[in-house]
Amino acid sequence: MISQDELMYLQSQLEGLESIFLELMPFGVELKRHEVQQYYERRFDQAIKPVPPVAEGELRRQFNTKANQVRNLVDSAESLGDVSNKFNLIRAAACLPDERQKPLKEGVEAFCQKLVHEELVDSELLSAILEGDQLSAVEARTLLASTMFIVADDLSCEGKPMPLYELLSQFVKYINLRNILIRHDPFLVEASCALEALRLDEEEKK
Repeated sequence: MISQDELMYLQSQLEGLESIFLELMPFGVELKRHEVQQYYERRFDQAIKPVPPVAEGELRRQFNTKANQVRNLVDSAESLGDVSNKFNLIRAAACLPDERQKPLKEGVEAFCQKLVHEELVDSELLSAILEGDQLSAVEARTLLASTMFIVADDLSCEGKPMPLYELLSQFVKYINLRNILIRHDPFLVEASCALEALRLDEEEKK
């Protein structure tokens, strides 16, 4: 059974991953400790200009928390290889410290690498994952995060478009049916929220 401290650790890792993919990478911030700290110092300076002094301490705490989450995740990802490789960041975020050196199933890693770097769904690997042996918690979180942080609406599967929500839906359903992650695992909660948002977006397009 996963402890509350471990859940909080995973939540922090997930928030660090979100900051990297949604705040840092789009602005070309280099994933080095000094560069990350400088980015959040500049953001803090901009944020306090219209804010009363009483709120400055709380803002400072929030920005320091974000900077620490990113720096800690980058440090963890460095133990797996190049931190500019998005997959290493995802893999590091999905692990508790004692899980980091355990290898993923070969098919899971190959699937996620193609998904993250090429926005490509390998249908054979996908079938093998969904029909194969029970996934570990780390593998489940890695699949969810690799899917959640794709920016495109559609992926390529055997040369045809596959809606992102369709793939995420398959993973969420599979993980819930097999009880691989507890219901309030941060990655599962985030994936379920993302899935709902994608579904609403898809309905609006129709």
